[in-house]
Amino acid sequence: MRKYLLTVLAFLLPLGILAQSKGETSLYQKTLKKPSVKAAQKFLKKYPESVYAPKVVRLRDSLLYFALDPEDAEGVKEFALTYPDSPFAGLASERILRHNTSLISREEALSKAGDAWDAIGWRKDNVEHILALDKDLTVRVLTPEGVLVGSTQIPVYSLHQEVSAPTELLKPLSWESPIGRRQYLSFAYLNRLATEAEYVDILYLPEEDILNQAMFYGKVLREDPLTIEGESPEGMEGLTLTPEVAYLLARQKENPALQQILEADLLSDAAIRWWLQKNPKAETSATKLSFGMLDGESSLAAAYRKASKEKGKSYNVAQFNLRGYTVLCAQSKTSGEYLLVWCEPVCKNKKKDKYLSTTYFESNGTTLDLCYYKGNTTFKIKISMANQSVRR
Repeated sequence: MRKYLLTVLAFLLPLGILAQSKGETSLYQKTLKKPSVKAAQKFLKKYPESVYAPKVVRLRDSLLYFALDPEDAEGVKEFALTYPDSPFAGLASERILRHNTSLISREEALSKAGDAWDAIGWRKDNVEHILALDKDLTVRVLTPEGVLVGSTQIPVYSLHQEVSAPTELLKPLSWESPIGRRQYLSFAYLNRLATEAEYVDILYLPEEDILNQAMFYGKVLREDPLTIEGESPEGMEGLTLTPEVAYLLARQKENPALQQILEADLLSDAAIRWWLQKNPKAETSATKLSFGMLDGESSLAAAYRKASKEKGKSYNVAQFNLRGYTVLCAQSKTSGEYLLVWCEPVCKNKKKDKYLSTTYFESNGTTLDLCYYKGNTTFKIKISMANQSVRR
């Protein structure tokens, strides 16, 4: 008999039959007969672990949620915050999304935005606005009819003081939610700097005036399609990034217009910049040069190792084109160190402009002759490898 009773208990316990007291079942039935939020709360407070609790929670939340005005944005948000695990949390989230998704088309926004760079509808807590972006990066907040409500100025992000305003809008205004449910205004613009450019990616929270941005800067390799080779200052090792900036950097890595520069080329570009700064009159009137030391890991040093050499007394020298420049690189026969001896932009029109044709050592093994052509004329520049002097 004892064995039989144990078997029956083992069967009934999973069904919760023995777990419910008469008082619990009675209160549950009363709650169903006269449903109210107060009655449901009373039951849940007294029997929070009850097998009936999920049904009572659903009853309570249905009374709360469907009593809300669906257009009451604050009420729906408060419900979602107060009852995040509610069976109706999904419906609340959908309603909140509708309250924050504009019904104004881009064409309608632009028609009300005046002389704007771009414009987009902005719905916040079920209230419609238009955001107009001007060319100086002023963001104007307008009513759907185009009446100005307010404005804010986004500072131009540049590594150069001479840049006062961007030149091109590369990514039009859009809404993105990269972190949670918050909607960020997203766009990207370009700063032009001769042969270089700065691509700036933006995530902006207009209601809180919080700005996140990431830059990619470097040389413009092509115009159509625009291709920039460079790097991002936000991508430097050791920096602590906000989730928004980390998202922008990840997006830049997927952008085919932005090509990350190789470390070897970065070293070469730095060496070329140094040489040009130290020798600004090298091609015209300078009598002395400053040779630049080259890192053995640079692409200049790598290209030198592959190029044919002119052999001198203390140095071997190679002439080649790299990174948009015609260069002369040398290697010491004693120390093995690499030097950047000469650097000038690659000639783009050999029929009209001067160009460096050949380079060779004179018989003394220390004087390097640079032979130029310009149209039908020729001339030389002589560089002393011994004392870094130059003659014409």
